[in-house]
Amino acid sequence: MSRENGTIVVSGVRPTGHLHLGNYFGAVRNFAAMQTRFNCTFFIADLHSLTTHPTPSGLQGAVRQIMAEYLACGVDPELSTIYVQSDLPETVMLYLFLNMNAYLGELQRCASFKEKVRKNPNNVNAGLLTYPTLMAADILIHRANYVPVGKDQEQHLEMARTFAQRFNRMYGVELFP
Repeated sequence: MSRENGTIVVSGVRPTGHLHLGNYFGAVRNFAAMQTRFNCTFFIADLHSLTTHPTPSGLQGAVRQIMAEYLACGVDPELSTIYVQSDLPETVMLYLFLNMNAYLGELQRCASFKEKVRKNPNNVNAGLLTYPTLMAADILIHRANYVPVGKDQEQHLEMARTFAQRFNRMYGVELFP
């Protein structure tokens, strides 16, 4: 699919139940409009949802629910790539490499991590800490130019830029934009 200026758009939603207003207004309502202009990839972030320890059957049902809601909101599989995050194992490999170059302090300073720790001090797991690194892998694996996210994810987007630059520098490549 060759579209406007070769712009690659990537965005995903965690399958934690029905899409909520933040998902819809922050990202999904724009997906249908973007897919006619750009090379769009939209995914269901099932690996991100593992930080909250869903049951396997609950997660499978939530993935199906989000897929149905993507389609109902106008995301067209003929115009966009739609996939489940865990179906792309290369993302996990890149996540590993990015984690090896992410610093503990920068991850601990992340506002969303601090908020999750404050809200649920009994569920402080490594997945919460490295959430921005996995998000960076989701973006960088596609070499995305544009990532529509909500306000709560803007810091993660900045961290993805940092991780991309660090990766390129450390390995002497220009792999990521």
